[in-house]
Amino acid sequence: MTTPRKDQLSAHEQALVAVAVLIDGGEAAGVLALDAARGEVLREAAAEMGAVELDARLPYAGTLLRRALEREEG
Repeated sequence: MTTPRKDQLSAHEQALVAVAVLIDGGEAAGVLALDAARGEVLREAAAEMGAVELDARLPYAGTLLRRALEREEG
């Protein structure tokens, strides 16, 4: 399993996708697609992450959030 669109997402965007998928599951892709600037990239990342089985998705999202925080904190 790889980080969704890791090469295209900032740490902040990875955290955004992780939280959106945790809250909305499969609906997150549609919500994030509405972002005027980065909607398509965020939608693709959320769809990819939402396709991961729930048992793996939760720890995966936690890992993404932890990595994003570590990058933000420097």
